[in-house]
Amino acid sequence: MSYQTIALPSSSVGSQTYLGVHRFGPSGGKKVYLQAGLHADEYPGLLVAQHLIGHLAQLEQQHLLRAEIVVVPFANPIGLRQRTFGHVTGRCDWHTGQNFNRGMALDSAELIQTLAPNLSEDGAHNSRLLRTAMLQQVAQRTGQMEIATLHQTLLGLSIDADLVIDLHCDDVALPHLFYAHHQPEIGLQLACSLGYDICLEEDVRGTVAFDGSHTQPWVLVQAEFPDHPFASPCFAATIELRGRTDVSTELAQQDSQGIVHFLAGQGLIAASDYQPPACTPQQHGVDQVSLILASHSGLVTYKRALGEWLAADDLIAEIVLLDQPIPQTIEVRSPSAGRLFSQTNHFFSAPGQVIAMVATREAQNQPGTQLAY
Repeated sequence: MSYQTIALPSSSVGSQTYLGVHRFGPSGGKKVYLQAGLHADEYPGLLVAQHLIGHLAQLEQQHLLRAEIVVVPFANPIGLRQRTFGHVTGRCDWHTGQNFNRGMALDSAELIQTLAPNLSEDGAHNSRLLRTAMLQQVAQRTGQMEIATLHQTLLGLSIDADLVIDLHCDDVALPHLFYAHHQPEIGLQLACSLGYDICLEEDVRGTVAFDGSHTQPWVLVQAEFPDHPFASPCFAATIELRGRTDVSTELAQQDSQGIVHFLAGQGLIAASDYQPPACTPQQHGVDQVSLILASHSGLVTYKRALGEWLAADDLIAEIVLLDQPIPQTIEVRSPSAGRLFSQTNHFFSAPGQVIAMVATREAQNQPGTQLAY
């Protein structure tokens, strides 16, 4: 085990932020990268990371790790210091307005141009070339804003990994996953290991978050060179650890154990007693998620509980209008059948604001749509 601190360039006289980086297991082979708190106001992942560090230290002492595992337990020290009257507001950067979990995608066209003369029929060779080219592109990035250097540092630690896990949470939600739709089998294995039953599969050819920034180049490069094999492409996933208030020792232990179980299933942790878990998660395309919008400004009262199955036109919530001569409410109904798995609990709404999400079996959005409140 090793621990490193990486200083980020200061944005102001007399101030300094840094990242803490834990490394476990043997280097030079398979690599796993895990981080928490890229959205700095999402706390469950910060606790899960601490429990995971304890598990990995013990496994390393027992010589059971078969891969290098890199853990960044607080991936956004910039956001953690953004406090307004005591509240952390670390979802977007104060200086640029940019969402901390967007704007990191690599230039796949440049990667394609770099790789074209050197590809062969050897998949392992081609994969090494791609990982090297991605690392070089990240190292050559320029940008003086703090968020740019944060992104560059995180990608420099992670872009060559075989497996990437980004820990997040929703406002109020059932636990669920995001991963690229071309890797449903390993996504299902992760869901089963965690005991989660909602999987959201996304098209990573469009706008991507941190996880998709790692899988998008593999998809686009392979599409450009269909006759050249690529071995062991990166699998990346975002784990949504329920809601913001679901911070507890019991849940963190459960989720960290699930991650360890998943790594064992991938052959990255030696476990002679490993048995694949039996489960049947619901796999939905991100484009099949119905975003429930408020039609008016007012107070939102939710009428259905998370996890409930809805029929089309079922009542989800009511909006109590505040500016009418007599009391008046507006009904909010589900446009299609599905399962209510997320809601904002932002009880004062604005017209067009998302107040809930329903996982359906029908196309609701354009492929590549980002689900974000």
